[in-house]
Amino acid sequence: MADRALVERKLEVSGDLVRQLTSDGAPLLAAYWEWGQEKERWIFYLVPKSTQHESELVRSTSKIMITQPYRTVFSLSDVFVDASQIERARAIGAYLRSSEDLGRQFDTTFTGGFYFESVVVVYVAPELRKAHYAA
Repeated sequence: MADRALVERKLEVSGDLVRQLTSDGAPLLAAYWEWGQEKERWIFYLVPKSTQHESELVRSTSKIMITQPYRTVFSLSDVFVDASQIERARAIGAYLRSSEDLGRQFDTTFTGGFYFESVVVVYVAPELRKAHYAA
């Protein structure tokens, strides 16, 4: 039971982190939790809008992560800023059907050429949503 409460708390606070990043104008393309089978744990990916924006997103995230409640909720191995996730983030954005899908867990999903065992999408940038709805 305590484990579930911790997961729910991390999900809630990750939404707060995303809201803070977007309100600060950070170059965030997507944010999602993904179950890492090889690591046997959930990882929270913050995906920059481009590889050139990765260091800017790292700086913005680091500045926020040292404050409460983030520094007590997340461990150092929970949150990754990773530009190599850009194509996966685009596939996730194309997979979502509505904003109601945000925060919902998707299990065993193959989309856009990528396999996701389990993923909980916290945020996708407006340009990803527009691309999906225009298709």
